[in-house]
Amino acid sequence: MIRIVRNEPVRSAIIPLRLVFWGGLLCVLDINFSQTTNGRGFRFDILNDFIGMLLITTAVFRLATFDAGDRYRFSMTVVRTAAVLATFRALQAHFIYEAGPVLSAVLTIVGFFNLVATVMFCRCMRWLAETLGLTRSAASWRVTTILFFWIYLVPIGLLHLTSLASRIGGSGFHFDAGPAGLLLLPVFFVPLVHLFLSTSRMKREAEGTAPAHGIP
Repeated sequence: MIRIVRNEPVRSAIIPLRLVFWGGLLCVLDINFSQTTNGRGFRFDILNDFIGMLLITTAVFRLATFDAGDRYRFSMTVVRTAAVLATFRALQAHFIYEAGPVLSAVLTIVGFFNLVATVMFCRCMRWLAETLGLTRSAASWRVTTILFFWIYLVPIGLLHLTSLASRIGGSGFHFDAGPAGLLLLPVFFVPLVHLFLSTSRMKREAEGTAPAHGIP
């Protein structure tokens, strides 16, 4: 565990947080090309979700080494698990094949788990800021958590749960926002932008903090 003394280790957390931002941006933006033969093939994403998840996974493993209490340690273990699962999920998404009902259900559960872990991650960053005495940053991360909860977890989570319920019930489920989805796309950038702002505020506040901040 990294024991945080003064503000230098806080600055060392900025790079992993930036990786989370850029990785999340790659995962949100999708420009796909695909090639299929007899129902099987390969999908290529110019803004690669797999690379994005590798960035995020690397970052959360680094951030998990900070010692900000038991609840932080437990929550970051959940976040690390979700990040690894999401990385494998992003990798398999490159391959086009007929997924059976069991695999489809598993992937849906993993997707919902990832949304929950995203909110948990933002809450962990709030706890880290609070532990360091960075009150403005903690308040900023609180807003980031709320944004991810209402813009990502609630609507997309409901879609995942509805899809899972329909698969278990044996009925099909398909959702297509159509052109309206393009209008909603900027909304999904709001939590990511605020995450970037929270990271910047944490860096600025840490650099302006003179006293040492030890973690028991």
